[in-house]
Amino acid sequence: MSRQLPRATSGGMTTANPMDPASSLVDAVVRLERAIVQIGNTRLRPWKMTLSSYTALKVMANRPDLSLVQLSRRCFVRPQTMTRIVWALEERRLVERLPNPDSERALRLRVTKRGQLTLAEMDVAVNEIQDTIGDIFDAEQIELFDTMLRRFAYAVEGEIETFPRERAPWRANPST
Repeated sequence: MSRQLPRATSGGMTTANPMDPASSLVDAVVRLERAIVQIGNTRLRPWKMTLSSYTALKVMANRPDLSLVQLSRRCFVRPQTMTRIVWALEERRLVERLPNPDSERALRLRVTKRGQLTLAEMDVAVNEIQDTIGDIFDAEQIELFDTMLRRFAYAVEGEIETFPRERAPWRANPST
């Protein structure tokens, strides 16, 4: 099922979207992120999981023994949100909290055997999104796109860090 994609014109604008190039890029990135979340959530529905829960589980599988705060930073969510995600994963026995020998307060998070098996099943469904990208772009284009998006993200994240605290209510607590 092939759809006609809008063709790029000079200056990065598309015939379907005649806004300035930077605005068009932001619009395209937001649209892509929303589409990925929507299709990811749809593909994960058989496991009663969301893309956020899947991402947290995947991060924990690749980096065992993270604390809740470390995990929330890696998943770009607030610790309170990650607490709810981890609690739901723990209820389903997909993750476990273990004592942290380096801290009396912080706990280590680890994916259980059941979580690893569930993650392997979900990986097949989620990886179909990558297949869709591979149908549109070749490996060199994907690598270039990945590099450019990461540079874009790095620049925007740098702007967040330099944003004045008095104008950034979400940064009220520097530890989050």
